[in-house]
Amino acid sequence: MTSDLCPHCRRSAPLVYRGVMAYCTGCGRPRPPLTAASVNLAGQPSKVGGSVARIFGWLVLAGGFMVAILVAALLQAIFPAGFVGWAFGGVIAVVSLAVGLSLVLGGKSLSKSGTETERATRTNAIFALASNRGGMLTSLDVARALGMSAHAADQLLTELAKVDADRVRLEVDDNGGLVYMFPELLPRAPVRVATEVRVDRSVAGDASGANAKDESEVPADGSRPPGARARS
Repeated sequence: MTSDLCPHCRRSAPLVYRGVMAYCTGCGRPRPPLTAASVNLAGQPSKVGGSVARIFGWLVLAGGFMVAILVAALLQAIFPAGFVGWAFGGVIAVVSLAVGLSLVLGGKSLSKSGTETERATRTNAIFALASNRGGMLTSLDVARALGMSAHAADQLLTELAKVDADRVRLEVDDNGGLVYMFPELLPRAPVRVATEVRVDRSVAGDASGANAKDESEVPADGSRPPGARARS
């Protein structure tokens, strides 16, 4: 059994934290904390770490170039006839560039990974919620279940409808409201099984022969032969 299954709805649904309490995003019932991924925290460590790495990378780039310029100027002032200043300054600049770019690019990749993890966790929560709601959701349903604004929920659902149109469709209900349909989660209509009535040919043949015999015994004028009794 998978550990992230909800003990109530029996679905693999992420958690949503409201205060210190954890709830199932599928059925909304309380669940033990830390038993599944959380829509509140999914991808956040990567996004924060990526932002810190990028900031530190830019600081390394800016500080390294400033130090390289100062060292180069100082050494050139001391040794004006040589290239000692330029050599030391160039080495510092190259090292700063390599370290700074690594931090910036690594931080960008880490932030992207966090964003993708957050989107995947929220998508799983939306499908779990739709499964418990009969395959129909509104942006307000998603906002309440995932603890996000209605605008952010609508953007997320609209993106899902664009990217995965086979599984999510945007429709208008009878009241003019926007409803997101999940075709694979809609309740299926009961299938009617047609019953075939089989007739024994031998019985059918005997019955038709008896009827033909009875009809042949009746004269054309409708009178019956002597001794024949009318059937009630």
